[in-house]
Amino acid sequence: MIEDMEGAMHLQDSPIRILSEKIKNVKQLSLEACIFKVHEKLRKTNPEAYTPSTISIGPYHHGKSELRKMERSKELYTQSFLERRAGLRVEDCWKKLKDLQGRAERYYGDLDDIKFVDNDDFLKMLLLDGCFIVEFVIRQSRLVMRHKRIVDPIFKIQVMRSNIFRDMLLLENQLPFFVLQALYDMISIDHHQPVKPEFSEMVKCAFEHWLPKKTVTISLPVYPSQEIKHLLQLVHILCQPQNNSGQIQQQKACSSSCCFWKQPQGQGGSIGGSDIESQSLSNGQHRHKHWACFPCKFWEQPQQTTDVHEVEFCTIRTASELQEAGVRFKKLGKISDTTSNETICLFDIKFNHGGVLEIPSFALYDSTETFFRNLIAYEQHSRYMRPKYFTDYAVFMDDLINTEKDVNLLRLKDVFINGLGDDKEVTLLFNNLCKGVTYSSNDFYYKDVCKELNRHCKKPWNAAMAKLRRNYFHSPWAGISTFAAILLLSLAIAQTVLTALGLHK
Repeated sequence: MIEDMEGAMHLQDSPIRILSEKIKNVKQLSLEACIFKVHEKLRKTNPEAYTPSTISIGPYHHGKSELRKMERSKELYTQSFLERRAGLRVEDCWKKLKDLQGRAERYYGDLDDIKFVDNDDFLKMLLLDGCFIVEFVIRQSRLVMRHKRIVDPIFKIQVMRSNIFRDMLLLENQLPFFVLQALYDMISIDHHQPVKPEFSEMVKCAFEHWLPKKTVTISLPVYPSQEIKHLLQLVHILCQPQNNSGQIQQQKACSSSCCFWKQPQGQGGSIGGSDIESQSLSNGQHRHKHWACFPCKFWEQPQQTTDVHEVEFCTIRTASELQEAGVRFKKLGKISDTTSNETICLFDIKFNHGGVLEIPSFALYDSTETFFRNLIAYEQHSRYMRPKYFTDYAVFMDDLINTEKDVNLLRLKDVFINGLGDDKEVTLLFNNLCKGVTYSSNDFYYKDVCKELNRHCKKPWNAAMAKLRRNYFHSPWAGISTFAAILLLSLAIAQTVLTALGLHK
């Protein structure tokens, strides 16, 4: 009897029973999950690019001691938010968000790693962070003026405002967009304004001053607010080419998805798979590929096997090698031009039959890497997104740039405005962006451009003409000298022929 009781107790405490219970009660990842922690393969190259420096938004960095200074600002902004509609109380917002809490929790794919003191702590975080973002966007958008002047240290200190914009576009620092929309719908903006602007339009107006002018498309396509997952996705939409409406529809059909470029005004303008384990590039580099999100590996639909020659077309020579093969480089657009109606997207890289590679001109600053990395991370954690614009752009530029010589060539052609100070820094930026990144050769955005470039380089005539221009027509005086030498040689030959004919007679 005693032995049976001991056996039952031992079975209860056995590792097998504990493991069985754990497997039975494991929480499934929601299909709505779209806000993830950046996976380690991406993070380890530059952890600071994914980590907030000033303010925490959402649960992943909530409560960190170095970010607590902004908690008072969140409360002040929430107070101003409540004053925008007479009679609006904290209790009203709390009740509204309480109904949305379950869905909001499902948006976070790594929420199980976060420990809150109690269930209401998550709701309190949603309220304060959500009210702060909505109030911040309203103030920054300037579509709506407040009825009274307020002293706002965030708007008085340019660096702080820039840091907040940066932190709001980190993948790990996102709130569900429907939470922001619900809070925005609760307030009456201005009694003198007959039509209340859409919140997505408010976000566009708030962020357009911090996105690269004449480099990305600052126009919001028809995209219902309920389809937007978070602010980072909305900025990604703003950066997409205007003529790619079909791709937007494809993203809308997806049920889930697995900085600053421009410096603050006054500081100097704007900035900017095939599943192959290791692919050798023409410039001698090796780009290691892996799955960006492990659950996505099992959700991903089977892809057709890619032909080896097709993969080769997705890599190109470096800028200096292309120049030797007769490719010329031309910039598109002007960074400082704010008066032209010309719309040039960052991704509008084209190669024409005249041997000219056209690349939109853009500037690089310290915040460029963070901006790029988080949009790439968003694409890497989005299982149905095609094409992956920022990923494919980074891969293309990684192939194009291998040494400082390549950066120098592009900078002298005004493709780059180097705000980083050193061409080596630009080289390291683009060479490191693609570490830990996976991309598909079948869906590579620049596949056709790569094909045309490779075809051009395989023609010996193009390389010969390029060498001729480089050696004999590299400057006006060299061209004149070459022309004069050819003329003298022609006259000498003509004289010799005439003399020979005279002697023959």
